[in-house]
Amino acid sequence: MRHIIIILTFISLAGCAAALVPYTSDPKQKISDAYWLFDQNQRALPAQKLILEAIEIYKKNNDKSGLAQAYVAYAVFLRSYAVNRYSEHYEETGFNSGNITFKDRFDASIEYLEKSSAIYEEKQEYDNLTNTYLHMGFTYLANNNIPKVCDMYMKSLDMNKLFMDKNPDAKLNLGGFKSYKDYINNEMQQAKCPA
Repeated sequence: MRHIIIILTFISLAGCAAALVPYTSDPKQKISDAYWLFDQNQRALPAQKLILEAIEIYKKNNDKSGLAQAYVAYAVFLRSYAVNRYSEHYEETGFNSGNITFKDRFDASIEYLEKSSAIYEEKQEYDNLTNTYLHMGFTYLANNNIPKVCDMYMKSLDMNKLFMDKNPDAKLNLGGFKSYKDYINNEMQQAKCPA
């Protein structure tokens, strides 16, 4: 009998959308959990829920930096493999209560990144702008819009230069590249950007 209860408990938890993710009211943790869910576990449904909850909390608290981070997370989510994996579901239901269609997810991803970049511009957070424009490039690449990919990679490089000018001692994790410029040049070559 005891084994049956344990098995039933496990089955009910496995069916839970965010099983194995402890509840938190902290929006930053919600974003972190969402990345873990969709990026490492391809669990799009609970990830979207957590990101949208975080967006609402950041709006309610008027936390612009947090809101910008949540917008980036939602943009990355919209172009993620996890979303593609559940394309049939999202083609039927859309995203964000049906406000975004599966077909328009890349455009929506860019819109969220633009919202984020507006906040980061206002706050002069050039490190975050570097990443936001890089993500725009990745989104355009996923949508096969190569001219925009190249533009966003160059904007990302420009923002990185501004950041490094203001923070010359900053250390970046570039995955083996000597400089951010080398990294961007590699990305541009892979995307077949004109020289």
